[in-house]
Formats: sequence, structure tokens, C-alpha cells
Amino acid sequence: MFEWIKKHKIIIVVIIIANIFLIPFIIHILFKIEAVNDFFVAEWTAGELLGYYGAVLSFLGTVILGALSLYQNHLLKIETDKRTALLEEREYERNMPKFRVAQTASNGENSNLRIRVWNITENRATDIKVYDIEMLIKDEVVWKSNKGFSRVTLSEKEDLVVDLDNPIVSDINTIVVMKMKCNDKYFEPHNYIVRGTIDEKSKHFVFKPTEI
Repeated sequence: MFEWIKKHKIIIVVIIIANIFLIPFIIHILFKIEAVNDFFVAEWTAGELLGYYGAVLSFLGTVILGALSLYQNHLLKIETDKRTALLEEREYERNMPKFRVAQTASNGENSNLRIRVWNITENRATDIKVYDIEMLIKDEVVWKSNKGFSRVTLSEKEDLVVDLDNPIVSDINTIVVMKMKCNDKYFEPHNYIVRGTIDEKSKHFVFKPTEI
């Protein structure tokens, strides 16, 4: 309804002007015309009819104002809900642990990788697990770890060491993919996919964790 009003503002203005000026003028004219038979003889005076019409307009005005008030409350609720959702999202972001994942050592040619997972926020993470670690070349698994790694807690700047027994990596297109999960300080679970690609300059793996 309100969308229709927005799209037909000119029509609404014409209707309002007609109700205020045209209809009273029509009433005035009708009372000036002599009735052709007794059936059309008015039993009301023009003043009584105009008073009734004024009461109808007053009623309609009250209804319209009430509808506008409800519409404004509806818009206010939408805006409030948006602000509440934004505040909840920001609160969620502040309380969510975030991690940095990096290769810190290897035995040469990226064999026996040592990967560290740091908590880079003040939010403590609990029940951290790193698992399903694979190396892929063009989506084909060429090596898979049979070990998983875990820690009970990771506070700010603490790390989880992931020592792999992988063979030499000879193909620069090799990708390391591993899953990680933890709980935040409210014991809400978080799951991540960590992907590592070889940097062309350093020839070391560069890792990026993504929450899923």
C-alpha cells in the first residue's frame, strides 16, 4: 500500500484537493438545483450534510494518520534490526579468534615441513585441531599425512606446531590443504580450510586460512 502511495503521489494530491474543495462544491450545487420529484427532495440541510462529510473526512484523516504512524514504526523497526544485526556482527568479529599460518622450517626442497599456527588475537581458542593434511598437484592428491595435531588452548601469540614427514616437493604447482577447527571463548565452533601455495621467489609455502 505504502509503495503504491510513493509511486502515485500526484494522484494522491488530486484526491485530497478534490475531497477538500470539489465535493463540498458539488453539495452546494446539488442543494441549489430544484428536485424533479419529491423523492429527490433532501431531508437534510446543506449544513447537516457538510457536517456529516466533515466527520467522515475527520475519521479518514485519523485512519490515515494511524496508518502512517504504523508505517513509520515499521521503518524504525527495520532500521533498529539492521543496527542490532551490525552490532552483533561486530561483537562476533571482536570475539572470534584469528590465526596466522606459516611455514617456519623444512629439511630442504620443502620436505618435512614445519608449519606453525599462531593465535593473533586476544581471544583464547580452545580444542584446536589440524587434520586431513594433503598435498595436491592439479587437484590430484600426491601425499597425505596420517597424523593430526591438536592443542587444548591457544592464547594470544601462542602457537601450534605441525611437523610433517612429507617428501621433497619438486613441482612448484604443489598445494598444501589442511582442515582446522577450534572453539571460541563462548565455546562456539569455528571451522577453517588452510591452503598453502609455493611463492615463486622464496620457494616456500605461503598459507591462508579461510573460515567455512
